[in-house]
Amino acid sequence: MPALIIGYGNDLRGDDAAGPRVAAAVAAWHLPGVAALGVGQLTPELAEPIAQARLVLFVDAGAVARLLVAPIRPAAHTSALGHTGDPGALLALAGAVYGACPPAWLITVPAAHFELGRALSPLAACGVAQATRSIHMLIRAGGRP
Repeated sequence: MPALIIGYGNDLRGDDAAGPRVAAAVAAWHLPGVAALGVGQLTPELAEPIAQARLVLFVDAGAVARLLVAPIRPAAHTSALGHTGDPGALLALAGAVYGACPPAWLITVPAAHFELGRALSPLAACGVAQATRSIHMLIRAGGRP
C-alpha cells in the first residue's frame, strides 16, 4: 500500500480522540492505495502494515498550540520486546523484523482537554480539520512537505 495513516489516542478522553478521528475522516475518503487505522495505542502488531507501506503518517493529540508536522526517524535502540508505544520504535521494529522502514511523519493535533468523557474542544476540532488537509497534501506530494 502506498500510504498508511495511523491515528492513535483514547476515544473516551476528550481531545485524545483526535488521532482516531483523523484516521476515520481519511478512511471515509476511500482513496485507492491509502489505508487508515484508528487505534487506542501503538502496538507491535502495527509493524507489519508499516513495513508494507511506502509512506506512514502517525496522528496524535498533544498539548501544543498549533498543528505540528515533523519527520520521524527509527529509534536507535529498540527490540521486539521493548517499548513500542512511540512511532520511532515502531519504525525500528518494522525495519528489524520485516526489513522495511518507510518514510514517516508525525502529525500532532493541538489539544487542551484530556478528561474522561469530554467531547473534542474547539482547538482540537480545528486541529482535526487542519490535520486532514495536511494529510491530503502529504499524500498528493508523495510524502514530501
